[in-house]
Amino acid sequence: MLYVFNVVLPVFALILIGYICAKTGKLGQNASIELNRFVVWLALPAQLFSFASNSSWQKLWQPEFIATFFLSCLIVFLLVLMVSWYVKRDLAAASFAGLSASYSNTGYMGIPLCVLALGQDGLLPAIIATFIVFVMFALATVLIEISILSHKKSHEIF
Repeated sequence: MLYVFNVVLPVFALILIGYICAKTGKLGQNASIELNRFVVWLALPAQLFSFASNSSWQKLWQPEFIATFFLSCLIVFLLVLMVSWYVKRDLAAASFAGLSASYSNTGYMGIPLCVLALGQDGLLPAIIATFIVFVMFALATVLIEISILSHKKSHEIF
């Protein structure tokens, strides 16, 4: 249990520090946007590249796991998307709700926890799951953009 605590505590401590800094005015209004850009465009890709470059394609190519994880995420995404669309009639909000429900935080919490629980054998499924989450982000982004451009003609959206 102490190992899990050692992995999870720094993440939540960092969240708390960020919250306190924002509330006390130590960070500007755009700090969260810029930090998110750093994480999405630099930190996570560098981490994934480092992990993936030390793995062979034979180990990363696990079609059964890829199909199961992807289909599970997709089913949850679509179910929440449909329910949210039915309730709100807002495709952008429904897409975001679907993404939020189907998103797994494998990039930051999942990788260290999988390695902790399963050793180095847990690293590869976490990496694969993180790449699959990118597909879910792309799907949600496309649907959000379609919603934003809904006033345009179909060929203009395409």
